[in-house]
Amino acid sequence: MTRLIVNKTTNMKKLILLLIVASFLFNACSKKQDNFASNFIEKIKEKQSVHYKINLKYYYLNAQDTAFTPCEVWAVRDKNDTLRNGYVWADNNYRPYKMILDNGNFYMSIPPKKVTALYPNFTRSVISDVDGIDIFLKPEILQSQYTDAQNSSSISDTIFKGEECKKVLIKFSVDKNDEKQSRTYIFSKKHFMPLYAGIEIENKEYTLFEELSFSDYEFNNVNRERLQENHKIILAENPIEDRKTGSQTSQLESMLHRGDDAPIFEGNYYSNNNKFEISEYLGKNIIIIDFWYTHCPPCVRAIPALIDLYNENKDAGLKIFGLNSVDNQPHSLENLDKFLSKRDVNYDIVMTKSGVDLKYKIKQYPTIYIIDKKGKIAFVEIGYNKEKFKKLEEKVKELLQ
Repeated sequence: MTRLIVNKTTNMKKLILLLIVASFLFNACSKKQDNFASNFIEKIKEKQSVHYKINLKYYYLNAQDTAFTPCEVWAVRDKNDTLRNGYVWADNNYRPYKMILDNGNFYMSIPPKKVTALYPNFTRSVISDVDGIDIFLKPEILQSQYTDAQNSSSISDTIFKGEECKKVLIKFSVDKNDEKQSRTYIFSKKHFMPLYAGIEIENKEYTLFEELSFSDYEFNNVNRERLQENHKIILAENPIEDRKTGSQTSQLESMLHRGDDAPIFEGNYYSNNNKFEISEYLGKNIIIIDFWYTHCPPCVRAIPALIDLYNENKDAGLKIFGLNSVDNQPHSLENLDKFLSKRDVNYDIVMTKSGVDLKYKIKQYPTIYIIDKKGKIAFVEIGYNKEKFKKLEEKVKELLQ
């Protein structure tokens, strides 16, 4: 009995010792992570400007795509800018678009369309929610997300591409739409900017992943005056389009309306490069034209629904054409080939020029029109979700009857 008591006492002492050591290590680790968090803002704010490159990839669960978007970013601190804390120039080298944030105004210049869209008081992300722009200009945002008691967060050491880094994981609380979101960052210990960032968004309809890799960082070497001079040149070549509001209602009002004649256009069938003419089908078929491109997440989500709709109604005379004016450049056709090779798209993809988008007053992707047998616009919808597509299906059935 005495021996048993001694053993129990000894084991209890060992357990207490282990708990003390574990507590010490935990507190030391927590202190180390707190030091990283507290140093983060200080180290970032020491730099006045940054220039870097991004490669963005997105894909859906069980349908991984090879959709890569190369971008380049220049950002300069500006204390007078109370909205964003800086001036930003970002090039989307895939489409190509020029995107500029200046004193709260967001300019998106689209050279192929010879137009610039202006969005005042713009607070959304430029490229992605984890594109690194706000991390540089407003690092307090990241810290507040990490320390928010409603979120689940962690920091750990990791090695990324041979470099010592910190991995930050933030799992956000479920929002009012039952959407779950988590963000992962891998920060360089050298300059405290991300080398990798990822987002996972899960809701009732889909699970979307975004992955960004960062490279070629340069600090304190951005010439803002030169960028602003280039901005003036771009605006002269691509005048600002008047947009009173960015609401979808105002966008729909600026589209072609029901009863308008469907503009005539030409293109080339993706499958064989033969000439396509919409006039061959006007007056004979109910026609859906879907303006889309590979790097547009809602465009991608609409494809399976369009495939099913075509299967159900093609024998009744429905025609669907996916019009793409974005992916028809030499540098993007290879990506389009890979993208379509993973999908059994049963309707025709048609490669067009940006002038077709202009004729149909496309402001956002996807935009889907229905053309009736009289060659008139019968329906238009911007964006994609199940509720919107149900309305489109109902209109198709009505016209086919």
